[in-house]
Amino acid sequence: MVAAVGKVDSSRLVMTSMLVENEPSQRERSGPGTGDGRIASGAAGDVVDTTTERSTKRRRAPMLPMPLTLAVLGLTYWCVDIASPALPVIQSDLGLSGAGTGLLMSIFFFGRLLTNVPAAWLIDRIGPRGCALIGAIVLGLGSAGAALAPAELPLLVARGLQGGGVALLATAGLLSVLRARSGHGAAMTAFNVAAGVGGSFGLFTGGLVTTELGWRSVFWLCAGLALVMLLGTLLARTTRAGRRPDDLVLTDEAEPPEPPAMSRGLFAALAANLLVYGNYGIWVVALALFAAGRFGAGPAELGTLLLVVNLIHLLAALPVGRAIRRLGAAPALAVGFAVAAAGIGAALLTPSFGWLFPPMALYAVGQITSNSAAGDLVLRLGGGAGRAVGLLRFTSDVGLVVGPLLIGLLADLAGVGAPFLVLCGLTATGAIATWLLGGRSARVRPAMP
Repeated sequence: MVAAVGKVDSSRLVMTSMLVENEPSQRERSGPGTGDGRIASGAAGDVVDTTTERSTKRRRAPMLPMPLTLAVLGLTYWCVDIASPALPVIQSDLGLSGAGTGLLMSIFFFGRLLTNVPAAWLIDRIGPRGCALIGAIVLGLGSAGAALAPAELPLLVARGLQGGGVALLATAGLLSVLRARSGHGAAMTAFNVAAGVGGSFGLFTGGLVTTELGWRSVFWLCAGLALVMLLGTLLARTTRAGRRPDDLVLTDEAEPPEPPAMSRGLFAALAANLLVYGNYGIWVVALALFAAGRFGAGPAELGTLLLVVNLIHLLAALPVGRAIRRLGAAPALAVGFAVAAAGIGAALLTPSFGWLFPPMALYAVGQITSNSAAGDLVLRLGGGAGRAVGLLRFTSDVGLVVGPLLIGLLADLAGVGAPFLVLCGLTATGAIATWLLGGRSARVRPAMP
């Protein structure tokens, strides 16, 4: 699956920063008579190299401050998971069918999916700060609309708006993290930790607020969180990414990587990311259907299981990030797929509800490993700019839209165990293919200082 990853000639990327900093171009050697503006006279008659200055500005891309970035990501993903515990109450209050209740989640992810591509285009033009401001406004409007929705259709429209706002905020946060922490797995580790913390708060407060104040208060809380993000982004100053030893830098003077190898490697990484997020359908849909259908688990038991899985997913993020930096993203991806497949398959053998916790712990560790590794490959092979972030978010949300839909179809056609069996086979195949086709050696090496 990632055979072409190892073919990326990272030495060209390593040479880029050296060329920019240490060697003048051919035009510069010709002196001030060239008229190209690259050599200018200083105030005291000194020669000033304006090319290096402009290249440095090009390299130091704008980003949100790191503390604000992590806060924005955490609050954003708080709003993603907070609605799940409220779904049964919403269904009862609005008289929704089972399909209509499921659509409340699907339309949210579909809104994210539709917004990812324009978000990638937008962020390259107005920067992470502007993208985050628009995202906070859209999320706030969608949340307020959901809180006030009198019927199913207005609620669905509002949920789609929420998804669009989340896509804009996630794109701004992920690009800022990438520019601040571009080392192997570092960006995806920071992203997953912030998202995991926010998701855990969402699962906890969603049930509590619904029980005490009603389901509409859940969306008012989301509107309040959006307001916090809006004010924080307005008050914060945009910073610029400093150069790190492991940055991959492409400038006009650098020879780009070979397009065929880059194209194949990026396509393989995107396919892997699609499988990773399709596998999240186990956590979103299949686990609840399986536990309720086979063991008669109730909402409280399911909520506890989901929270435990989410916490394991979160706690594994930091050691996984270190493993990716040590082993490389492609080998870590193969291992992650193998561990996730083992957990999914073992869940089918459990004799009671309590025995679901160990295999789901394996699943959580495998998912965070493959998530971080596939994301790191997409971001680095995609050039680390808005386009790469957009492709990552796009394939992620395609998986989140398609995965649950296919899982529901499989469960209807062949029973609640069928999604586990099919995804176990697909994930194991992905692990074998990744390992055999270059997983042991394929990696994008950081530039040396």
